[in-house]
Amino acid sequence: MKDIKTLCSDDRYAIAERIVNLRKESGYKSKDIAQQMEISASAYSDIECANTKLSLDNLYKLCQIFDVSADYIIFGETEDAYISEIRAIFRKQRPGMVKKIVTGLKAMFG
Repeated sequence: MKDIKTLCSDDRYAIAERIVNLRKESGYKSKDIAQQMEISASAYSDIECANTKLSLDNLYKLCQIFDVSADYIIFGETEDAYISEIRAIFRKQRPGMVKKIVTGLKAMFG
């Protein structure tokens, strides 16, 4: 996964493109999203055009509106990518170790 400290302007354009795609897929107009985020239409336009950095507050709001993770908006990654990564890690482990890891995770997360 890319270190968040290394985000560059190209990343901002990719983030903006994902936000535009999410909005279009959901059938919303820009002004609808701006209203839900409680920001001006021009401020939302700046987000979609990558003219401004996406604040954490606005990132959170977009995640709530589109029901996606911040990882998806920032990096384009979905939970499926993490599941594949976890499976690859488990495939390299002995069965006894996998059982210990799963037991530990259950204890941590209930």
